[in-house]
Amino acid sequence: MRRVWCGVALVVAGAGLLAGCSAADRPLISVGIGADGTPQVTMVPCGGDAVAAADFFVHDAPASGTPQPGVTAPSAASEDGWMAGGSPLAAGRVTFPLFSPPATWAVREWGAERSLRPGRRYGLSFHPPGSADYSGSVSFTADDLAGLEPGEVWAGGRAMSPKEFRELVADAC
Repeated sequence: MRRVWCGVALVVAGAGLLAGCSAADRPLISVGIGADGTPQVTMVPCGGDAVAAADFFVHDAPASGTPQPGVTAPSAASEDGWMAGGSPLAAGRVTFPLFSPPATWAVREWGAERSLRPGRRYGLSFHPPGSADYSGSVSFTADDLAGLEPGEVWAGGRAMSPKEFRELVADAC
């Protein structure tokens, strides 16, 4: 009987470990329109973490009325985008133009999209080094950013002030 209980305990423990292996998606990225009219990204890792890997991908937006996914992973359906990784890319908060990640990052790009287009869904994510605890993410469309008031940013599925974004990050971390 002890063997049966040990076996059951091991199966339950293994299932618990497998269920807890995915990183929690947190609203730690905002996108706004810069003074020059280009989309600007701000990534804010929690605490003293760095950005170790980041990606940007573009998909056709689902038809109107279809549930909108949070962030989808890069796939063959992603015609445009970029990925960056390697040693930590940035220590702490980093801001840069959406279509021009920092020159110090080792970036692999595909496709030629360099401006926002209607009917497309854009997704960004980042991961801190060696951490499966969380990832930062944002998903948006050109219409989402076109609807921003001056000074607002898009994060967590809605428009907000930079102060609200800082509060959102504090709550998420």
